[in-house]
Amino acid sequence: MGRIDEVLNYQSPYTSKGGVLKNKFNLEDEELLNKAERILTSYKLAKLYLDPGHQTFDIEHYKSIHKFLFEDIYPFAGEIRTEVISKRIPFCLPQYITQELKKLFDTLKYEIPKIQSREDLLKFITEFYANLDIIHPFREGNGRTEREFIRQLIDYICKTNGLEEYNLDYSLIEDKNEFINAVVKADALLDYSDLMVLFDRILVVKEKDKDKTFGSSGE
Repeated sequence: MGRIDEVLNYQSPYTSKGGVLKNKFNLEDEELLNKAERILTSYKLAKLYLDPGHQTFDIEHYKSIHKFLFEDIYPFAGEIRTEVISKRIPFCLPQYITQELKKLFDTLKYEIPKIQSREDLLKFITEFYANLDIIHPFREGNGRTEREFIRQLIDYICKTNGLEEYNLDYSLIEDKNEFINAVVKADALLDYSDLMVLFDRILVVKEKDKDKTFGSSGE
């Protein structure tokens, strides 16, 4: 009976008794916490855009982006989650996150040299994005970390392979639900068709003096 009580009375180590994520501001109002998040991460994303720092495109690189973005807000910044989470679909179980991330990032070594056109880039980024999303390694802030990592990765691929410089311009997504549905379909069914159509729409040639890839809306 004690074990049943533990399940029924489960208290996440990441949240307060009121259900708000534990944070360094001790905020118990979720709306205020979200506002603080948006302000701080927008600033941090702008800094990364100007100077992404040392790029290794591995687990430590990915964790360092999350830590940089959220270290002023959450005590778990940069740490792999230990809790089971879901959002419409279940994400990777905590005990498998590190090995799945390693497997995914290891593919970069032999996939990047194969990317020789926009079509190659589109296909690769679509599948990589979905595979990274289903792992969802952090308790909060996965979307912003993923988009920043993908931005850096596209920059690296284009420069390394001599392609025209591209970026994903998320401001071109008019219907947020369309994007969410496409990602869920790719994550759950390995059907990348809708996500590829959407990414084809927003994978654009980078403007030299303007970039819209570091918005902090979303997760």
